[in-house]
Amino acid sequence: MTWIGRKKIAFVPLSRPNAHPPDFIPPDWENDILRRVLYDPDSTTGKDKSLRAFIHTVSSGVADLDAIVTERHSVDLQDVPANILESELGARLRTEGCDAAAIVMLGGPGAGTNSGFWSRFVMLEPVGIWAMELMHGLTGFTDIYPFGDDVDQNDPVMGLYDEMSSAGATHPSAYTKAGIQWLDRATIAEHAGRASIYALHAISLTQPPPTGRVAALKIGTDVPYLMVEARLMADQFDAGIPKEGVIVYEVQTPDPLGHRVNHLRPLILKTPQPLSVGQAFVSDNGIGISITGSIPGGFLVVVDDRTAPFETGQLLSYGDAGTPGNVSDPVTVGFGGWQDFKFLFSGTNLGGENRIYAVDQDGQLLSYGDAGTSGNVSDPMVVG
Repeated sequence: MTWIGRKKIAFVPLSRPNAHPPDFIPPDWENDILRRVLYDPDSTTGKDKSLRAFIHTVSSGVADLDAIVTERHSVDLQDVPANILESELGARLRTEGCDAAAIVMLGGPGAGTNSGFWSRFVMLEPVGIWAMELMHGLTGFTDIYPFGDDVDQNDPVMGLYDEMSSAGATHPSAYTKAGIQWLDRATIAEHAGRASIYALHAISLTQPPPTGRVAALKIGTDVPYLMVEARLMADQFDAGIPKEGVIVYEVQTPDPLGHRVNHLRPLILKTPQPLSVGQAFVSDNGIGISITGSIPGGFLVVVDDRTAPFETGQLLSYGDAGTPGNVSDPVTVGFGGWQDFKFLFSGTNLGGENRIYAVDQDGQLLSYGDAGTSGNVSDPMVVG
C-alpha cells in the first residue's frame, strides 16, 4: 500500500475508566484532535505544525489526508492494543471509505504503535509520533531507529535527519522518501566514473528539483552504498534538524522500505556533523565527497571515486617529494576537456599564486586557479 493522494483517516477518542494514573477527558476532545490533525499553529512562530501540514509538506504534495473523528469509546484496560476496536469498528470504517484508523488516548508518552490498519498514540505525544505510526500503516515503511540486537551499535543512526528514525517531525531522508514514492528515483543521481560535480537541491525544499539540480546522490550499485543529500532548515519541520549542510549516509539494506538485513542498521550516518562549504568526507573505500560551494537552496558537491579509472582528457595533479617513485594517488583537476587546448602548462603569476595556463583554439591565454581539489578550476581570467 502506498500513501499517494488523499487518504481518509478515522481518529477514535478512547478513554480508560480505571487507568493509573486516571484519564482526564478534555471537555472539547474532538476539536482538540482536529486541531492537532488539521491546523496547529506553533505558539512562537505561528507556522502550522499539524499532522496534515507535515504530511503535505514532506511529501511535496504527493500525499494528503482527510480526517474524521468518531464517537468516543471506553475500554477498561491499562494497556490497550492498537487494534482493540477492530471487531467493533473496523468493517464500518472501511465501508465508510477509511484507509486507516487511529486510537487517540489520554495517557503518557510512549504509546505510539501501529498494527496495520490501526495506529495508537496519545494526545501528549508530538506530531512526529502521530505521523510515524500512520506512515507505517499507509506506506509499509518500517522503523529505522536503533534496536537492541543491532550488530553495529557503534554506527550512528540517522536521528533527526529522518522522520522514521526519530519521529521528530523532520523530513525523511531521500532514501526514505524514494522508498515510499514521495520522491522520484529519477531525481537521485547515480555517480559513475572518476569525478563529477553535482548541484544538490535541499531535500526539505519542494521536490522534484529544478533543472540542473538533483535531489540526492547515490554512490555505488551494490549494498552497502552511499547516499549524499543537502539539508537546510528551510521550513517549520526541518527547523528541528541539528545543523544545516550536506550529510553522507550508508545504506545497508537492499529493501526499499528500510527492513534490516543480518541485524545491521538499515542506514548509518557517516557524517554526524553535516559538511559545510570547504569540508570533505572520504570513505574507507576511497570515495571523496567535497563541498565546493553553496547555491540558493543547496550546495555544490564534487564526488571523486579514487578507485575508478581516469578518463581521457583529465588533468592529474601529483605530489613530488623529489625521490624516485614517490608520486602516487593523483588528484583530478577539473573534469576533463583539457586536451582541447593548444597548450597547457603551469606557472606562477606576479602575485606569487600558482596558476594553470592554457591557450585555447582561438589563441587566447587563460589563467586558472588551482586549490588542489577536484573541480576547483573555473572562471579563468584572460591574460592579454
